[in-house]
Amino acid sequence: MKNKPKNYFGAIAVMVGYIIGVGMFGLPFLVSKAGIFTFFIFLITLSLVQYLLHLIYANIIVVTKDYHRMPGYAGVYLGKHGKRIVFIAKMISSYGALLAYIIITGIFLHQLLNSIFGGSEMMYATILFLIEAIVIYFGIGMIAKAELFMSGILLLVIILITWKGCKVINLDNYLMIDWKYIFLPYGAMLFALDGNGSLPIVTKLLRRNKEAIKSVIRVATILSVLLITVFTLVIVGVSGRSTTPDALIGLKLILNNDVIVLALIFGILTMVTSFLGVAESIKETLWWDYKINKKLAWALAVFMPYLLYLAGIKDLIGVISFAGAVAGGLCATTMVIIFMKLKKQKNKLVLFKYKPGNIIIYLLIGMFILGMVYEIIAFLI
Repeated sequence: MKNKPKNYFGAIAVMVGYIIGVGMFGLPFLVSKAGIFTFFIFLITLSLVQYLLHLIYANIIVVTKDYHRMPGYAGVYLGKHGKRIVFIAKMISSYGALLAYIIITGIFLHQLLNSIFGGSEMMYATILFLIEAIVIYFGIGMIAKAELFMSGILLLVIILITWKGCKVINLDNYLMIDWKYIFLPYGAMLFALDGNGSLPIVTKLLRRNKEAIKSVIRVATILSVLLITVFTLVIVGVSGRSTTPDALIGLKLILNNDVIVLALIFGILTMVTSFLGVAESIKETLWWDYKINKKLAWALAVFMPYLLYLAGIKDLIGVISFAGAVAGGLCATTMVIIFMKLKKQKNKLVLFKYKPGNIIIYLLIGMFILGMVYEIIAFLI
């Protein structure tokens, strides 16, 4: 594409900033258990899957007259039952993301401030949560606009960790494969590579420019995959079997403490702005689309994940894996079904030069269903 539209690079930054988040922090721990061979198999497979899903969702947005959120598109093409299923799936995914933010910010704040003030992870998570809840109640304003900037700073911190970590990587820390945990990374990696939530913004920024949207999806997906790969391999190479579920804490004994402190601070800030954005999105969906009272919509948006946290659901890996495999799998299956309907209509696949065959479509649906079943069984066990 020779002539880049005005917001081209901004659209790439939005999509990369959306993908690079809490899901990425859980991957090193899973790879330390499952092995790097498993990591690369899932990375290649799920990167291609998510790239296809990004194109499908963007295509749905472009060919639909009005802008909606994902449940709205399901309602347009699949009726009220489809809308209901996707709404439930998106709520599970969003609540899972918010719960993950509460868990990881509690861990990071505890590591930063415990030596000064004492206290538990729950105390720090609760204090920060209450501040976030108050901000969302009165409106997030400029703080929401800071998310992209803070994501960019986080990327710089990742680069710093990579630069410092490369000097102390131990090749013996790389396990090739452990068959016992071969399917373990699936849900978390599907969650970590998901950029669909950014596509309504991307399509608006690019004014439904088909070529520009395709280019942004391609570039943003590749950049995100590269960053996730480098981050994961460096963390595992440095920490090995000592890798923690949040990725950073296990580095404290190996890397310079100043680097870890900087990473924790910017990790917290990025997670806070992400929390505000996701919670505001839930509030608006309940308030605008389902006509729920504004104050009740706010309460449902912010307090449900916190109640789950109080109930003892604090397994970061379990949360993002369940959100990715179950909620993400449901949404992905729905998008593929909508794609199959559009495929039968003339001039509806505007982002596809070559239409994926039915074999690929059925394989995708089968993978998502098996992934959901596996994760639900793992959760119950």
